Amino acid sequence: MQMLIRLLLTACLVCLSATEARAFSRKPVCTVRFYVEVDASGADPFAVPVKVGRPPRHIFHESAASISERQILGVHTYQTPDGTWAALIKLDASGRITLANISSGNRGRSLIAYVGNAKVSRVLQDDILIDRLVTDGFIQIRGLLVQEAYQIQKLFPPLKPEDKGTGAKQ
Repeated sequence: MQMLIRLLLTACLVCLSATEARAFSRKPVCTVRFYVEVDASGADPFAVPVKVGRPPRHIFHESAASISERQILGVHTYQTPDGTWAALIKLDASGRITLANISSGNRGRSLIAYVGNAKVSRVLQDDILIDRLVTDGFIQIRGLLVQEAYQIQKLFPPLKPEDKGTGAKQ
């Protein structure tokens, strides 16, 4: 009898651990990542060259994202007057602290946003100039495609009306 109970408990634990492993291994449907610009002359060998801005300019950014979709609490997507799409993103406590550190130590540089899925992502041409300290945990991105705006809106919870009043400007 004890052997049967042990066997059933072992089977239950194996099933539960397999379910948890699958849940943690899922790739995000939509990725939203932010990278900090680095100096071209002192760039580390793994810095990534990109072309951003209007007019286009060539810059380098860090190889690892500073802020990712895992730190997003809520999003408000909207269409801009020129017909493109934009999003106001609210970060969690970890993202808010990271954004405050980035904005205090990298003035004059850019924050580059990538939006995509698990397989491919696209750099947004409108980079975010770091010109002031941002402590409220909001980032505004512009230049989204309609499909990207829809994916972001579907994946993340909407911002509450009282949250939309602030935000980092581009």
